[in-house]
Amino acid sequence: TATALVSPHPLNTQHSTDEKTELKMKHLRNTELMEKFGTVANYSVLGGMLACSGLIGVYFWKKGQSSPEDTLLGGRSMPVIPITASIIASFLSALTLLGMPAEVYTQGTQYFAILFMLPVICFLTGEVYIPVFHTFQLESSYQYLELRFNHLVRVICGGFYAFAMVPYIAIVVYTPALALEQIVGLNVDISCATMFVVCVFYTSVGGIRAVVWTDCFQLFFMFLSTITILILATVNAGGMSAVFDKNYQDGRIQFFNMELDPRERHTFWGTTIGNGVMWLSVFGVSQTQVQRYLSLPTIADAKRAVKYNFLLTSCLLVMVGWLGLVLYATYSSCDPITAHQVRTKDQVLPLLVLHVAADIPGLPGLFMAGVFSGSLSSVSSGLNSLAAITLKDFIPEQRLSRMNNIQQALLTKIFSAIFGLLGYSMTFLIRFMPGMLEAAMIIGGVINGPIIGVFTAGMLLPWINSCGVLGGFLGSVLISTWIATGGTVYKHHMPYQSLTAPAYPSNISGCPPDWLTDHNQSVVAEPSDLPGHLALYDLSYIWYSTIGASLTIILAMIVTIFTSQDLTKLDRRLLSPCVGRLARWLPGGCGRRM
Repeated sequence: TATALVSPHPLNTQHSTDEKTELKMKHLRNTELMEKFGTVANYSVLGGMLACSGLIGVYFWKKGQSSPEDTLLGGRSMPVIPITASIIASFLSALTLLGMPAEVYTQGTQYFAILFMLPVICFLTGEVYIPVFHTFQLESSYQYLELRFNHLVRVICGGFYAFAMVPYIAIVVYTPALALEQIVGLNVDISCATMFVVCVFYTSVGGIRAVVWTDCFQLFFMFLSTITILILATVNAGGMSAVFDKNYQDGRIQFFNMELDPRERHTFWGTTIGNGVMWLSVFGVSQTQVQRYLSLPTIADAKRAVKYNFLLTSCLLVMVGWLGLVLYATYSSCDPITAHQVRTKDQVLPLLVLHVAADIPGLPGLFMAGVFSGSLSSVSSGLNSLAAITLKDFIPEQRLSRMNNIQQALLTKIFSAIFGLLGYSMTFLIRFMPGMLEAAMIIGGVINGPIIGVFTAGMLLPWINSCGVLGGFLGSVLISTWIATGGTVYKHHMPYQSLTAPAYPSNISGCPPDWLTDHNQSVVAEPSDLPGHLALYDLSYIWYSTIGASLTIILAMIVTIFTSQDLTKLDRRLLSPCVGRLARWLPGGCGRRM
């Protein structure tokens, strides 16, 4: 039966597909493509985007910020549409525009099962977390933890958030810088420095208003560049039908891989539940997003922004996912990584852009402007949030009370600049990581998972006390770090061999001869055994956030058993409104006691 489903001339079919691709596009060497980028039009588009971003910062600097609330929250009077655009732009960074198409190219479409989880994340964000933050009109999400638990919980969680955010902003800057190096040969350190200088400038001088409006401007570039390249690359690959058919025939279309083994990199359960918890930690409680919710006048406005956000985010995810399918349709018989035309999978999409658009004036520059926009929006949001928690969570109240509003506003600008310098320094460390998307998710999973566990316990579990949640958080961070560290070490030497994921592209039979002049056929090294290996280390990175959040809540409940919590002294406003609604469904006395 299996034999009957196989084409009797599979090689002929493949060569036919390759010939169609060759008619549309000639595979040039990376050095030839670098020469094509160096035009006035390309540099003008890229430079114009950077200059406009800086000018927006100057505009809001001239308008002035008279208080920390103006600098950090825009006076709590921002419009819904710009905030929606800012939420999208700050989350969907260069990791989205480069990392997600690369993930589809190498792993198939299973990652995008997260689309099924987006309505759930939208509902939980709007009904569980936003009402509590808006009730107290806080300037930092971690201020809630002091109200609910104590000052120590607030400082420790805020400190870990800052510790994770600095390498994250380094990753989202280094990714497009690496892509630019691949395209034009520009030194990666110069690119990183340029982006940090521009970003720190408009974030520091313009405050949250400059950040939000530059996010809008940059989101326009992200959508415009993605749509343009998507259409052009699809046409060059033979059209939508040819792209889908090639991926489908090679088993790259996956959405319902129901394998229960958590060691599998991407399954339906991992990309919905595992990845969903990580996304919820960002949209639900992250300072970068909470800051935007609180800059809106009302809870209703914040909920509207969340709904609009997930609608537009879904559209952009579908587009970058399709770009991944186009990558495979184009390079399935000539993998540029195996042929040594690029070094990492994050560079494959920029290579495609130059293959299909190098001769169109300004279009490669437009694409790079879109990628840079993704990085700038994420970094500016990160710097602004770091400045907020440093001012509000780490500076003693007594010292702040001795400063006037203008001095505090100035201090937030200084903090933004300092964190920008730290982020640039981190770019020299994270460049040794194999994949930017996975690196960001590992760092975020180890820290953000336990953090959302703390907030969830505080808002949904009234009997959890400060000792319990602190013990749960620290225990979860230690265990999550142990698992992630072990996984990083042992997966390099003893990688888990997936039974369900599509094979990595490695075919170079369709490459032109000049692509293979530097290619040496090497023998694949056998995995080397290391002592101390545990099956736990083979867990997919996508589960790290869920493990961290679950451990925090479980350990917090265990520790709370041996301590006490006086529920009569608990301010009910510190609990999510949905707790009261759920309590009405409980039988008899249980519901009344809650």
